[in-house]
Amino acid sequence: MTNQMNQEINEPVKNQPIGISHMINIRKILMMMLKNWYFYLFGILLSIGGAYFYLKYKIPTYYVDTTILIGEEGTTAGAQEDMLQGFALRPGVQNLDNQLLIVRSYSMIRKAVEELPFEIDVYRKGYRSQASFYPMSPIRVEPGEDGPPYDSEFIFQYNIEEEKFHMKTSRHSRYYLDSLFTFGQRIEVDGGSFTIHPQPELEDIYMAGGKIYIRFYDKVRLTELYMNRLMVDAATRDGSIISLSLVGPNRIKDVIFLDKLTEVYINNNLDKKNQEALRITEFINAQLGDVQDSLKVTERNLMNFRSTNMIMDVSAQAQQILDQTVMLENEEARLTLERTYYNYLEGYLVQDDNDKAPISPASMGIIDPLLVNLMQELAGLQAEYFSNVAGERNPLQGQLEMRIRNTKNSIRETLQGIKLANQMALDKTNEQINRINAEAKGLPIKERQLLGFERKFNLNNTLYTFLLERRAESQIQSASNTPDNELVDPARAEGPVSPIAQLVFAFAFAFSLGIPTVFIILKEVINNKITCEEDLKLITQLPAVAHFPHSRLSYNTVVLNEPDSRISESFRSLRTRMDFFTRDIKCPIIVLTSSVPGEGKTFAAINMASAYSLAGKKTLLIGLDLRRPMLAKSFDLNNEIGLTDYLIGKKKLNEVIQESPFENLSIISSGPVPPNPGELASSEKVREMFMQFKEQYDYIIVDSPPIGVVSDIYLAASLADSVLMMVRHDYTKKNVLSATLAEVQFNGIGNLSLLVNDVKALGSSYRYAYKYKYDYRQKKTK
Repeated sequence: MTNQMNQEINEPVKNQPIGISHMINIRKILMMMLKNWYFYLFGILLSIGGAYFYLKYKIPTYYVDTTILIGEEGTTAGAQEDMLQGFALRPGVQNLDNQLLIVRSYSMIRKAVEELPFEIDVYRKGYRSQASFYPMSPIRVEPGEDGPPYDSEFIFQYNIEEEKFHMKTSRHSRYYLDSLFTFGQRIEVDGGSFTIHPQPELEDIYMAGGKIYIRFYDKVRLTELYMNRLMVDAATRDGSIISLSLVGPNRIKDVIFLDKLTEVYINNNLDKKNQEALRITEFINAQLGDVQDSLKVTERNLMNFRSTNMIMDVSAQAQQILDQTVMLENEEARLTLERTYYNYLEGYLVQDDNDKAPISPASMGIIDPLLVNLMQELAGLQAEYFSNVAGERNPLQGQLEMRIRNTKNSIRETLQGIKLANQMALDKTNEQINRINAEAKGLPIKERQLLGFERKFNLNNTLYTFLLERRAESQIQSASNTPDNELVDPARAEGPVSPIAQLVFAFAFAFSLGIPTVFIILKEVINNKITCEEDLKLITQLPAVAHFPHSRLSYNTVVLNEPDSRISESFRSLRTRMDFFTRDIKCPIIVLTSSVPGEGKTFAAINMASAYSLAGKKTLLIGLDLRRPMLAKSFDLNNEIGLTDYLIGKKKLNEVIQESPFENLSIISSGPVPPNPGELASSEKVREMFMQFKEQYDYIIVDSPPIGVVSDIYLAASLADSVLMMVRHDYTKKNVLSATLAEVQFNGIGNLSLLVNDVKALGSSYRYAYKYKYDYRQKKTK
């Protein structure tokens, strides 16, 4: 065991850098948490009280949602029978992303808002929140004929004694009002007027004297509020169901709004389809008007010719010519009708009107795939553009407009080719008709004339029948139209979603534990002083050979005057431990130093020497701190003669030794402060002094200056058998001690141990109070 201790004390200094990780000592923090348990108890009580206050005055919020099924591809009839789907022209063209944007668009929400009585809001306020009284408002507010005052918040407070109510505006309102009114009295401000009437069945609410708030919203502002609150998302990743939701303090109001919005959205889809069918019918009616007139004329002419010439039918040859002619002229009529639609479409593109989509080609029997696809794309872009989702100033709206323009240009280019093909087909049909007419010239004149009348009549009759069929299809489509979208679940409220009592109390409890803990950790990080054993272990591996309790006495000779005290016992323990370290050494030299002044090295040197003297050991206590003498004052000795006199050659060594009033304890005080203490303490006379005293004494205790401040000690430390570094709790700074130990290690001083001074122990954490002042100002020797 002795060899192990000697090896321990003679090991080179090992210290660690002071970093953030070394500033935070987990065990120390846990001990401080236990020590300051009352802070946590106070924090828990305060947090629970705050949570109760928050729950009492915080208005709860609710989650309200509804779901809509968007029509899918293939769920409806073919293109001919179902010419329009949603906002487009073919089944399956409804893009789910587009529908998500449309349902939350400004125009859609504006339509819903215009059908709801939400312009006047009567509400109450809680902790950083507010909730509308709707539909059970305690007062009824009627706007004046000149309109209500917008952009202001009015505060209503009933005075039961005067049977009047006080009405004023809040601080940030646009208008100013502060006066008393009676129910039914007109309240006028610069922006408009309104009247307040009581609701007798709810009079207990306003008669309680609490504040009731009133605000008027115009349609634009109300629409913006709901746009900001409305959340729209796909219910599933691959499905076509969308979810609409709101979070707010009035669930009834939110349920009504979502129901109205879904109704407007679905009806808008149906209105679009009906409007398109109506436009197709109007277009066909315009064509029917001209054909009907021609049919009447040709029918009358045919009947007159037959009755006048007594000819009711034609020959077989003429009938064959008639059949071929009717077939070709029907084809000519079809091509002519297609050309009429192309001219209509060309005129639509010239108008540059994005408000409504053009009539579907399928409605006129035109099935050109490229034209149909382009028309579908145009209809989808126009629906997205006029939903005004992005806003007029948003760059996305400009991009949509550009895409519409590019699509129209593509339609124009496609239309030119289609019109050219139509004209070529029409010319070919006319050529065939002319050839048949040439064959008809060989017929008798009466038969030829009758053939002409029948041809014209059959042509107009066929064309008229075709248009009637198209009109009937359009009317049937209009009557049988159903919305592509379907309400899945009506709006319903869940909640409340906030505040949740369990989460509030859990957060309050965590807060009550977290704040004191953070304070303790910050205090530990900021505090740069040694406050416990763990701080030393983080800095160095050097052993702490003794701990000295805090001394409340006014003198340093505690061991001599208070031998039964705890401090005396700690020095006797140090003496016993040092005996193991120095057992084989004759007259060991023990040097006491510190990193900075005021850490109690003189106090420790005096009492350590006293402990050896009381044990019957002849002990010499040397005051090597030439800059600030302290030993003579502690023993009431004369400091006019001391070590300085010997080092400058003024006195001999035996002349500077003073005997203390206590047995076995001799003292050499520092003597007068010299002008060159560093040079004297490093002179060879110090070495000679130690060599001479080793033959006269059992122990030599040296009170030296702080090694972290001056270099006077290095000679004595190199000659010492043991160097004890003082560490004063709650005084010694971590970075200073670490730097001092690094310097000691660099200078090759071994056999170093630590002494911990001024300990007030509570578990393993300590508080300390022991101040020393160290004056390094050089004083002139008298």
